Amino acid sequence: MLLSKTPVRISFGGGGTDVEPYSSDHGGFVVNVTINKYFRSILSVREDNAIRIYSSDSFISYEYKKIKIFNPDNKTNDLINSILYYIQPKLGMDIFLHGEAPKRAGLGASASLCTSLLAGILRLSNTKFSLNEIAEKAYIIETEILKNPGGRQDQYAAVHGGLNAIEFLGGNNVKVNPLKISASFKQKLENNLILFYTGEPHVSGNLVGKQVNLYLENKKKARHSLDTLKTIALHVRDSLISEDFETFGKLLTQDWKEKTKFNPLITTDYMKNLHELVMKNGGLGGRVCGAGGGGCMIWLVNPEKKDKVISALNNQTGKLIDFKFTDKGLILENI
Repeated sequence: MLLSKTPVRISFGGGGTDVEPYSSDHGGFVVNVTINKYFRSILSVREDNAIRIYSSDSFISYEYKKIKIFNPDNKTNDLINSILYYIQPKLGMDIFLHGEAPKRAGLGASASLCTSLLAGILRLSNTKFSLNEIAEKAYIIETEILKNPGGRQDQYAAVHGGLNAIEFLGGNNVKVNPLKISASFKQKLENNLILFYTGEPHVSGNLVGKQVNLYLENKKKARHSLDTLKTIALHVRDSLISEDFETFGKLLTQDWKEKTKFNPLITTDYMKNLHELVMKNGGLGGRVCGAGGGGCMIWLVNPEKKDKVISALNNQTGKLIDFKFTDKGLILENI
């Protein structure tokens, strides 16, 4: 029996610059960190050729006997369907799936699911692969088979793990650069970042699709905005390396404001109200997670006022999510 698991991520800046065609035209740059909310796939070989999948999330099981033809109408499990269609596994398998992060929360959960299941099936099938190959296959499945527009940061973050600055230099030319900061500063960040699920699910493909259309319709204006987001992400990286706590917080808000100017759909009225509430009670800066339009928000807060911020958020619709940073991405182990 094999366990394959990958973490979700929190994005600190540059999201959107990893999306084609901008990333190939001008190069993208993001900063993100993985957290200890995982997607787990537990796999074992069956004696027959059937592939049976059990999901703890929906308490529904699926059985695949014919996967030669992709069924785009199978909306209940279309990502799983597309993964099996792409790989065409020769083995029969029992697969148990379990995700810890909320659905549609802007934390890259679909990429975590996709990379976890991909790597598990390939390892069980004795197929060799690199981390970048898993990330790229997951990207192809989501964008080319499912036709769900998106960038590459989620897939590469999930398999590599850790606190990284990731460069997107066109197509599959991606460089993952771990950021080296002191253990004490990393602990300070972890202790004073607040992750909050708004209760409003987002659909990233719709929002990213809107971004792509805006870019194609008015490249000059869109490029200016995406260039600005890339510059902010470079400053985010620098603030982390220099361990400038307050500047890092301010840059989170700056990134969010710039993204909202480019595409107002990423921010709801409720998210604006939450941000104002946090900032009034001790926030130093914050932003939406992922493509926005709902999902999670993250704030850096004054350590002395953290309890006050938490108390204020506890009275709002949604929920706080406890987390820790992780240093590892994809983990495969026999159990």
